[in-house]
Amino acid sequence: MTDPERRDKTCQGCGRSMDIADGGETGAEEGLYCPQCLIARAERYIREPEIAPTPLKRLRETTAWKVSLILALLVCLAVIAYQAPRIMAAFQAPKPVRMGTYATDAATDQCLKNLWRLAAELQQGREATVPALVCPASGKPYVIGPGTDPEVHCPAPSVHGFRDIVVSRNKPVPELKK
Repeated sequence: MTDPERRDKTCQGCGRSMDIADGGETGAEEGLYCPQCLIARAERYIREPEIAPTPLKRLRETTAWKVSLILALLVCLAVIAYQAPRIMAAFQAPKPVRMGTYATDAATDQCLKNLWRLAAELQQGREATVPALVCPASGKPYVIGPGTDPEVHCPAPSVHGFRDIVVSRNKPVPELKK
């Protein structure tokens, strides 16, 4: 009849029928498993290797790294605090060109307006095309110096109470020198 060792059994892992003579193994408390299921059961006990964190990630977790970041932040804040006056000055209106004020009469004011016009002519590249402009105090035409940066001088600055009144192409703001 049938030999008890040759009869068909089913694998307790996958449920396939198998012949014990085909290589299945049995254990007293484990039951009967096919070779594939035995391998799968053995692999469950193998631990996965722990993935070591990268050196950069390990470095970021250290206290020394955190302290160095805080120090770098403090240095940046100190530089910003040191430069704050310069930063604030960049957003403020520029200082006036003339330091102090001069009490000028109407003739001097008219002379300054004429010099502004001549400076505008120089800025546009024209060489004093308004010949009718004369100093209102002296009645003389303005003196235009030659060169790449021509200067226009008042012919009689002493009448206005100054040593020199001058404008040029590079400095279009009239300078009053006492």
